[in-house]
Amino acid sequence: MVPQKRSTRSEPTGSLRYNARYTKVPETTVTRSRILSAIALFQLAIWPATYSFADSHSVHAGPAMNYHRIDDRLVTGGHLVGDGLAEIKAQGVAVVIDLRDEPPSGQREKYAEQGIEWINVPVVWRDPQPADFEKFREAMSAHENDHVMVQCAANYRASAMTYLYRVVAGGVPEDKASQDLLAVWNPNENQRWRRFIDDIKSEAAPD
Repeated sequence: MVPQKRSTRSEPTGSLRYNARYTKVPETTVTRSRILSAIALFQLAIWPATYSFADSHSVHAGPAMNYHRIDDRLVTGGHLVGDGLAEIKAQGVAVVIDLRDEPPSGQREKYAEQGIEWINVPVVWRDPQPADFEKFREAMSAHENDHVMVQCAANYRASAMTYLYRVVAGGVPEDKASQDLLAVWNPNENQRWRRFIDDIKSEAAPD
């Protein structure tokens, strides 16, 4: 809670009223106190529900950060956690399309040891380009019959690019694809990505 700034005025700005001891109390102070008390009670009331929601929706639930399964052949996620590599192998993932522009070294060999093909399509988080989407689209189309995981650092780039691919190239209804994107994050929170998504969809729209 942000501390209330002390007034520099010599007198209160609100009207005054008398309490039981005939002490003058600023009306604005009483009103503020009631509001803060009400907020505190509301926070106490919702805290258990809020805590349980956050606890049950951990960003590290699953083999990767912000892991989200779209269907039986497509999943998106951030960096692998714990035994994530073994877990996605057990799930049947055959191809990982990694959108990190600076992935850790040795990724191709690491995945190959598990029989998983690793493909890097670099997308700079702060500056996604239409050419990036075209390369991603080509990679996805080449593996449309495989069990694919689209990966980046936190599943923001991965979920957004997958959303675009499904809408632009996959014929998936906008509302359905949006549900999977919003399950991970809301690109409206990032002006650059909101503009990028709008531009790609606009270019793909029929004249």
